[in-house]
Amino acid sequence: MKSISFSKGIEKDININISQGYYKEFSKRYASKYGTLMIIDSNLKNHLNPGTDKNIFYVKGGNETKYFDKYLELCKVIVEGSYSNLVVIGGGSLIDMVGYVFHTLDFPTGTLTVMPTTLSSMIYLPVSGEFYLDMNYTRNFLKVRGYPDLVYIDPYFCKFLDKKDMKNHFFLGYILGLLFDNNFASLSLKYSKNFIRLDLEDYLYSAVKFVLSLYSNDLPFPGTKLMKYIADTSVKSDFVQNESLSFAFLVYLSFKFGYIREEKFQEIFEKIRSFEDLKSSKIQNIKAKVNNVPIREILLKEDGFVDLLLNFGELKDLLLEFKSLLRGV
Repeated sequence: MKSISFSKGIEKDININISQGYYKEFSKRYASKYGTLMIIDSNLKNHLNPGTDKNIFYVKGGNETKYFDKYLELCKVIVEGSYSNLVVIGGGSLIDMVGYVFHTLDFPTGTLTVMPTTLSSMIYLPVSGEFYLDMNYTRNFLKVRGYPDLVYIDPYFCKFLDKKDMKNHFFLGYILGLLFDNNFASLSLKYSKNFIRLDLEDYLYSAVKFVLSLYSNDLPFPGTKLMKYIADTSVKSDFVQNESLSFAFLVYLSFKFGYIREEKFQEIFEKIRSFEDLKSSKIQNIKAKVNNVPIREILLKEDGFVDLLLNFGELKDLLLEFKSLLRGV
């Protein structure tokens, strides 16, 4: 098992553990543990086999997981069962919903333990300090601050993922490689085409260290802040496709602001397209009410990256140029 300790100062110390096949020991440790409720993606019910349904609540993962009615349903189960410790086993949407529940109910001595089961949720770890809930048919409309106490990453779950989704999710690793290690970016690109004989444990260990380096410095995962302003924010939208679109725009800004050469922009843009088709129709109009609200984002440099405050009132023309570029692909 590979272990990493992530500290957010006085806020939280989080232990992150990565181990292939650890889910069996994990299930035995938490199943039927007094005061603990395990919330599990129902799609994994036949694969986990915890041995008992006691203190287990199954929720179907996917786009509808973060609906407000799911939040209320889980709150009722927790309150009626007097649970103080929550364990969530599922993808990013289920983790978001359970994290939102945990940090809006009163758990003075409780713990939140997370085991992500999709490649994207293993890379885009739930340790940014924010959990989201959908509302009014809008993705991530509600937000609460908070962190898990423990994170267990088991690559075993990747064997149950859709192969196309698995390949596309390597895009998150590709982004991290562009920021920290070009060899890791090339590796992610390679695995997006063929991940046979992939050592996922070592790969994820590197990806997690890169993500934690961002969060340790209070930096966002590139594109996630920008996403809500230029991408499809409906609850049925695809996270990785939206991420590819917003990151592509960040790379375009990196070129236009003079941080990278045009040749590097073209090279990266073509590789982004190999992960996801970029559709100009996915870009929404910039909302007037946020034109003058700067957001912190990351732009690429020839070697490394720079974080900036971007003001959307100053980016309208560049967004129009970017739309024209997408129409031409």
